[in-house]
Amino acid sequence: MDLKELLKEVLHQEGVNFEDNYLDILNNSQDIIVYQDLDYKIVWANKRALKEFSKLSSEVIGHHCYQVVKNRDQICEECMVKKVEETGKVQEAEIHNPNGNKYLSRAYPIKNEQDELTGVIKSSLNITERKILKEQLEESKLKTKIFANLSHEFKTPLNLTSCGVQMLETKLKSNNIFAEYEKYIDIIKQNNKRLLQLITNLIDITKIDSGAYELNLQNHDLVDLIEKIVSSVKEYATSKEIKLQFKSEIESKIIACDPFNLERIILNLLSNAIKFTDAGDQIEVTIRDKDSKTLISVKDTGVGIPKDKQKNIFNRFGQADKSQARNSAGSGIGLSLVKLLVEMHGGEIYLEGEYGVGSEFIVELPAEKLKKENNQKELEKDHESLLNKANMDIADIYF
Repeated sequence: MDLKELLKEVLHQEGVNFEDNYLDILNNSQDIIVYQDLDYKIVWANKRALKEFSKLSSEVIGHHCYQVVKNRDQICEECMVKKVEETGKVQEAEIHNPNGNKYLSRAYPIKNEQDELTGVIKSSLNITERKILKEQLEESKLKTKIFANLSHEFKTPLNLTSCGVQMLETKLKSNNIFAEYEKYIDIIKQNNKRLLQLITNLIDITKIDSGAYELNLQNHDLVDLIEKIVSSVKEYATSKEIKLQFKSEIESKIIACDPFNLERIILNLLSNAIKFTDAGDQIEVTIRDKDSKTLISVKDTGVGIPKDKQKNIFNRFGQADKSQARNSAGSGIGLSLVKLLVEMHGGEIYLEGEYGVGSEFIVELPAEKLKKENNQKELEKDHESLLNKANMDIADIYF
């Protein structure tokens, strides 16, 4: 006889009406629920209880509660079942178990039609687990607030530095000695942009983690958008003697996407591809349909990533080869942010390729449109390019 039938029979004998659906609710409750007889033996335990005890039902059912829970050979001094037996009333207490957890427990008397006590149902809530979850939530909120404040603190000196550089540039030009210091001015300006981009990415990751980051979805022609992004990078790739190509198996594809953040995704993948390819290598961006999804592939003939390192590539601050990565500018958070942004679009990203052959990053996006009446107006609305918005070059996109 299974536990469900056993409990029904026991409670039926005791005159308790215990319906099937009610039993299912108890069995799937997140509370720890056990039914004990007056000999302190466990007659029934729900799934949560078995999981909490880390034991099989055969190790729980028919055994004394003090054996199962506290590995004792005699009744506990604070036994709630005993107190219910003595008082006939509901008992409540905080219980500390050997596993280090604290539980808020209630013991309810079960009586038959003659008002005689026949057993006890005990319900317990792991308040240590709840406390940890609450602390994690508060920590997440605090982290988001700290990063938001830090963004302003970091951006203020960066803006002041930019203003100072502009004034210095103007002064040098007026004295006709700008050419002598131009390369140093460019280094300061470029690294200011990189710091600003890094701060923005760290803040955005924190916002996404806390659920405070939202996409601005629009119906957009994905083919046109990706082609424009690739075109904006082509000149830089050419300067590195890298051949950058765009191909699409479909002429047009209207999907719901956030064009600004989709540009961040593609620019990051292109930036990585360029950083880890040499002169004479090739990068190919391809768009194709696959069932109900649209695939964007960024494939290069560069150094590639070893198979045993590929699983770490999307981890926060994860890098395939730290020594190599440090030789190329980058914070190690880029692909982590890319993955989060792709998943917010309802898509997924994965890596194919092998070391010495090259890498192919594939983004799968759902080929769905927004259901709005004013679609045509949305389609005509162009987004503000990340490169134009920040006045950046692809060389500055170091995520």
